[in-house]
Amino acid sequence: LLPKDSRLKKIISVINYLNKSFEEKYDILIHRIHFNSDKLKELYPHHQVDILRVLNSNINKEGYKPTVIRTLREDLRFLIHIKAIEKKILTFSNNLGKFKGKLCIYKVSPIAHKLIVAYFDSYKAGLHRKVKEEKDILGAENVTENVTVYINHYNNIYNKNSIKTIFKKKSLTKKIKNKREFVKNNLEKRLKLPKEITKEIKKIIKHTKNPEKTYKNTLFNYKDFFSYLSYDYKKEDILPFFLSKLKEYKNKIHFMRKYAPYKTDFYLLVGEFKDLYNSKWKTNKKNNYSGHIKHIANNILNKILKKELNFE
Repeated sequence: LLPKDSRLKKIISVINYLNKSFEEKYDILIHRIHFNSDKLKELYPHHQVDILRVLNSNINKEGYKPTVIRTLREDLRFLIHIKAIEKKILTFSNNLGKFKGKLCIYKVSPIAHKLIVAYFDSYKAGLHRKVKEEKDILGAENVTENVTVYINHYNNIYNKNSIKTIFKKKSLTKKIKNKREFVKNNLEKRLKLPKEITKEIKKIIKHTKNPEKTYKNTLFNYKDFFSYLSYDYKKEDILPFFLSKLKEYKNKIHFMRKYAPYKTDFYLLVGEFKDLYNSKWKTNKKNNYSGHIKHIANNILNKILKKELNFE
């Protein structure tokens, strides 16, 4: 994978390139246009999928693995956080083709690259300071003994007998693990899944190549699947269907994604679900009257039936 700081710089370059292409095509800066439904019929601004397409085309040529839309969105949020780019969100009342009622336009700061470099330099300095503090807390004798045992055990894999490298690696590993655990727990809370359901999911994916990663991706995919269908369909229908399909897709979980730079089966699964289940509105179309309204409705119905009988 491409290192994060290099990837962020490439995203900046891609946004600049797409903005410049738009300007050359329409002879106007994209940031100066007041977009509305009519404007979108005349002009075709780029969006996140275009940024991903150009980015992957570039990094593929350099021999790196392509990134996915979820990673790109995290990177864009990070760039906004450090003020390297500005985002303008345009929301429309209806779905306009590929924009789905929402369009994001990004403006790059003139010092974007410097901000990225400054952030990572600051991060490395902070990490170095933390390692030094941890090193000072531990006794010199104890540290020397532990490092010697470590190096002898692994037959001197690391040529540099560096205490800093060892602590840095442990600190980063712990941080990554904590972040993954936080994302997983946060998803479970947001989805409000009962314990028996999470146990069922873990049981289904138990023998996959990477159960922990598959579990996290399953939660992401269920979130998208539920969000797409929950307005029109019942949760008690959506969840069992998703679990039944998870058994099919457990070893190819990426094909259940909604967003990906390749074709997935998300909308095929949605279509299959809609063929099997009725929407809330169709189910509730019965005339459930109550009180005085019910009495009036019954009188009208009786009069109609009497007229039909008299006519016969």
